[in-house]
Amino acid sequence: MSTTSDRLTLRDLPIPAKLVVTSFLISVGLGYLWAMAQIHFKHASPGEPMPTLADVVGRFSGVPWPLEPKPEPENKDAKEEEKPLVLARAGVRIKTIIDTRCARCHKPGGEKASPALDTFAQVEKQLKPKGDYPKGRMHSVIDGNRAEWDDENMVQAFFEKSADWKTLTDEQKKAEVPKREAERRALISWIETGPTKETYDADAFPLPAAFDRTHLPNKLLVELDPAAIGMGRAAPKAKPPGEKNAQERWNDAKGRQINVEHLTQSTHAHLLSFSMLWALTGIVFAFTNNSYFLRCLLSPIVLIAQILDISCWWLSRLDGIGPYFALAILGTGAVVGLGVGAQITLSLWSMYGKKGRCVLLLLALIAAGLFGLTYQKVIKPQLEDEKKLVAPVAA
Repeated sequence: MSTTSDRLTLRDLPIPAKLVVTSFLISVGLGYLWAMAQIHFKHASPGEPMPTLADVVGRFSGVPWPLEPKPEPENKDAKEEEKPLVLARAGVRIKTIIDTRCARCHKPGGEKASPALDTFAQVEKQLKPKGDYPKGRMHSVIDGNRAEWDDENMVQAFFEKSADWKTLTDEQKKAEVPKREAERRALISWIETGPTKETYDADAFPLPAAFDRTHLPNKLLVELDPAAIGMGRAAPKAKPPGEKNAQERWNDAKGRQINVEHLTQSTHAHLLSFSMLWALTGIVFAFTNNSYFLRCLLSPIVLIAQILDISCWWLSRLDGIGPYFALAILGTGAVVGLGVGAQITLSLWSMYGKKGRCVLLLLALIAAGLFGLTYQKVIKPQLEDEKKLVAPVAA
């Protein structure tokens, strides 16, 4: 067994080599912090700095947390739902359609956080005619061929890419197609007629007389106030939907689940890139003057935890026990983060003598101060803004 007296350690490196290793370790640390920022935007609920238990379980397992029995499909109201409502002046809940089909992914924590579509101001940016989009980009991406799903065609957001599509049987999907198509045509009609903030905020767009609302679900129809039809104002009796039921919670969780294509992309990217990074930080730590036991424990632990973490991504998709593997992701992720932090900190500390360590402490204090300032000026306001965006929905 080698001892610190007869083996090369970080302390023995020449100054140029130490500077390169130091720069590398600091770069990895900063990169990991940005990875945390990406986790916030991709997986965390609006207003939460990091994903909650419900976020993680929903994202990887597609089930709600806390766990609850999956409700049986309700068909008892199907015939009643199919009967057109008799309304003096029919309107459609246009904001509900946008929130359900578009903003579900285009929001903090969604699949496509940019551009966000949580407010009319954000939606309006996508409605302005420009270049290849004479009626606005939103019109172009939903007025296309359902089979051509990509960044320029979002028609499947009403069908295959919607929150509850995976939960439907083939027969239910066949019956649902005309309803979803009616939703899409209603949104297109709103855009072509002249979208206004009033109809968006009221969640009530006056349907044109020629619009066939036969297949529009009753839950999306609203009777308008005859005295304010031009404003799209709903009559007082039209109340917003209440608290979500069990079926809706399951549908929301399933809709948030990362699909196999994205999971495969993340898996190969993480295994190839992070395995290289964690191998290098582990090797650097292996050459510190820490104890033999600590070096044997800490050098490979980040790589091992990363492999376990990615394994849990896939095991989370198992029926029944999947959610518990999703919870394990919090543990494996914590080990990766703490392990990388320990490798970087102890390696830097071991590399230098008293003068060098004083410089490191000074840099650490400066970094802590900058982070505190960034939190107060950028991060905290961002979280508060996100909470405000979802406050009306939760009310």
